[in-house]
Amino acid sequence: MSGRKTIGFTFYVNLPTEIKGKPTVRPVYNNFDLAGDLVSIDRIPGETNIAYKQRMYDKSVHLGGVDYDGILNEINRDLGSLREQALIIDLEKDGNGRPLAPSPNIEMLANRVILYSDWRPDGTRVIDREIRTYQKDDDGFYLVDLISQINLSTYFSASIVTGTRPNSFSSCLVRMNALTRVPVDYIPAEKFIKLEQQNIILKSLEFDETNIFKTEVSGVDPSAPGEYRVDYVEGSVLSYNTPTGDFGCGYHYVTFPLYIDILPVQLFSLQDPDFTNELYEKETLDSGEKINALPNEEGAEILHQLFLNTKVFWGK
Repeated sequence: MSGRKTIGFTFYVNLPTEIKGKPTVRPVYNNFDLAGDLVSIDRIPGETNIAYKQRMYDKSVHLGGVDYDGILNEINRDLGSLREQALIIDLEKDGNGRPLAPSPNIEMLANRVILYSDWRPDGTRVIDREIRTYQKDDDGFYLVDLISQINLSTYFSASIVTGTRPNSFSSCLVRMNALTRVPVDYIPAEKFIKLEQQNIILKSLEFDETNIFKTEVSGVDPSAPGEYRVDYVEGSVLSYNTPTGDFGCGYHYVTFPLYIDILPVQLFSLQDPDFTNELYEKETLDSGEKINALPNEEGAEILHQLFLNTKVFWGK
């Protein structure tokens, strides 16, 4: 049998009055929906299979949870927006390819980016640049403006990831820190030790064996028992004595180039002073200290919405 076949039907209902209505549209389930059930992701109405598949894959990459990143990932994923890299920050280097900053670090906070040229665990904090990203009249409100401000730095440079809109809001960048703590890195029984990470923070190494690693020297090779030299950029240690290989050391390191993600829906805490400072007008006391006064327009709207959606009872 070949050719085009047409199948049709008619029906008649004998009712005293005319009945009008709209057909009920029901989704047609397929294997993607079955896979979504396995990972607890429902299809968004009208979502294509490709977009649905991307959200399911995103769940395995950007995990959900009860912390800041986890909640942020789940909220945006449920709304159909996926986490993407938007900003790249790297280190400026000298002619030998070594960073100009002595001990660099970056903090992306709720309302500003802080670029440290020298950050150490002992409390040393030398700020190279601090750029606000929240208020519209600030230098870094849009992503293109933030990049221009970072590129004024002596120690850091920034660029936009291909495909990211230059006029994206910098306040939508995901908060993060370039710094990571390694609790323990096991030491082999060798005088020259290559740590697992590079760009080690100055003076952050903590050795279990304090006799072999007793005195740090710089510029020269160790020449006496207990002396050692550290290349913080390469992440290597040269000691005078040979370690036994049955102990370790902890340290801080930074990751560069640093890729910072962006999401349209952000999560803020009313306990975060970097966020709450943006919700109030400022009042200067006689002592010169500035404190939060009455809520500004945005602060009043946020507080209003909180009261509308929260059961608050006044009384004793």
